[in-house]
Amino acid sequence: MVTFTASNPTIERCIEECLQCVRWCSRSVEESLKHDPAMMAECIGLCHECAPVCGACVTLLSGNSRFEYQFCAVCADICEACAAECGKYANMETMRECAEACRRCAKTCREVAKSGPIQQVA
Repeated sequence: MVTFTASNPTIERCIEECLQCVRWCSRSVEESLKHDPAMMAECIGLCHECAPVCGACVTLLSGNSRFEYQFCAVCADICEACAAECGKYANMETMRECAEACRRCAKTCREVAKSGPIQQVA
């Protein structure tokens, strides 16, 4: 069985991608609120979900949590949904950057999730 530590390159990349996702989601919320909050409500909502989940993912990965693999799978799902929504506003630079950050984060989180042990959580 492979055990990851914080010095594992995939884990390190995932931590960095999650931090970038938090950064861009926060910027996207700010821009969406200034642009047209009603039109961008779904984007705002998903960014508000995505950022704290990515932050929690960083915490679990940094601490080598036994739940990091499962949590990364959930994080990837939320990041993909956020990327799809922010991607609808690709004409806005911040939204485009957010979508790209979310896609990268989702991809790396999927790598971590697939590399972990498959077991049921009690």
